[in-house]
Amino acid sequence: YNFNMNIMFLIFSFNVGGIERLLIDMSRCMLDRGQNVFLCIINDDYTPSLINQIPEKVHIIMLHRPAGDKNKIKYMNRLSRVVKDNHIQILHCQGVNCVIFSLTAKLMNPATIVINTVHTCGNYTSYSGSKIWLQNRICSMTIAISHTIESEILARNMSKSKVTTIYNAIDTDRFCYIPSDINTHSKSSASSISTDTVQIGCVARIYPSQKGQDTLIKAILILLKHGLNVHCNLAGDLFKGQEKAFAELKLLIHNQNADDFFSFFGNVDDVPSFLRKQDIFVLPSHSEGFGIALIEAMSCGLPCVASRLAGPAEIISNSSLGLLFTPGDENDLADKLTEMINNKCNYDNKHISQYVKDNFQINDMVDKHLNLYRSLL
Repeated sequence: YNFNMNIMFLIFSFNVGGIERLLIDMSRCMLDRGQNVFLCIINDDYTPSLINQIPEKVHIIMLHRPAGDKNKIKYMNRLSRVVKDNHIQILHCQGVNCVIFSLTAKLMNPATIVINTVHTCGNYTSYSGSKIWLQNRICSMTIAISHTIESEILARNMSKSKVTTIYNAIDTDRFCYIPSDINTHSKSSASSISTDTVQIGCVARIYPSQKGQDTLIKAILILLKHGLNVHCNLAGDLFKGQEKAFAELKLLIHNQNADDFFSFFGNVDDVPSFLRKQDIFVLPSHSEGFGIALIEAMSCGLPCVASRLAGPAEIISNSSLGLLFTPGDENDLADKLTEMINNKCNYDNKHISQYVKDNFQINDMVDKHLNLYRSLL
C-alpha cells in the first residue's frame, strides 16, 4: 500500500555537517518516490552554499529565529502555522530540542505525527527528566542511529514499542570504489598502498574537542619521528568559535617543523574525489553517534582507523574493514596506523566498498523511514 505524504524535516541550523548532508540525500530519495518534502530551518543560521545543494523541489522554510533568542513562543507559533498551511503529516525532528520546539505545532495540529531522530551518544542521558517526559509525549516514535543510542533512550523509561534503530546511510553511487587503473585522479588503491608517501585523510569540521583532529595530528607526528613517509590531509570547515583551537593545531605542527607533512583543505564540495586520493582514512572523534564520514570513506574502498566509540564500532565490525583505537590516545592511533601500513595486503578495496553498499545504502534507509511513516499514519 503506497501513498504520498507531506513530510517536513525540522532542524535548528543548516551548516556543513553529517546530519545536513544526510537530510539532503534523504530528501532527494523521497522526492524520487513521489513524496512532498519540506525542510524547516528554525534559526537564522545556515550556509548558503549548502542550501544551494538541496533539491529544487524541496520546500525550504526559514523561520529566521536569531540564534539564542529567548522568545521561542513567537517562532513556535510560526511553525504551527506552517505545519497547518502545508498540511504536514510527518514532522521529523532532528534532536530532542527540536521536539520541544514543535510542542505548539503538535497541540494546534494533533493529527500531525512527530518523530525524532537521536544522532549523538550521550545526549539523551544528559537531558532532564521533565524534558524527556515531554519529548516522549509529543513523539510517536524515536529513531536511534545505532543500537547503543537505542539502549540509552530505553534507559530513560521509553516504551520499547516507540523506539527503533535505523542506521544512517549514504549515496553509494556517488561514494563508490573506482579501481586505481580506472580512476586516474586517485593516488593509489587502498589494497596497494604506494611505497612512497602514504596519504592519510580525515573529513570533519575543525572542532578538535569533538572531532579529534588534535589526536590525529599528534599521531602523525609520532609516525614522522619513527621515519614513516606519510602526509596528512584534513578536509572540513572551521566550526564556529574554534579559531583559537585551530591556531593551536597549526602551531603544534609548526613547532615540530612538520608544516610540509600536513594540508588543510577547508570545506570540500567534492568529497568522493578527495577520498579517492587517500590511502587510509581516519575518524579520530572523541564523540560519535554513528560516523557518516566513516562509511563514505569505506564506500570509496578505503581501509579506516576509527575511535573505539559505539557508532564506529558497530560499523567496523571486523578487522578486514579497518581498525579501532582508544579515543584520544595518539600512541594507540599511531600504532594502529603503523599496523595498517605494514599490512596493506590485508585490506581489499572492493570488499570494503561492497560492505557499505550492502548495509548502509541510502535507498534502503529511506524505504525504512517511509514504511515507518506510513505505519504511524
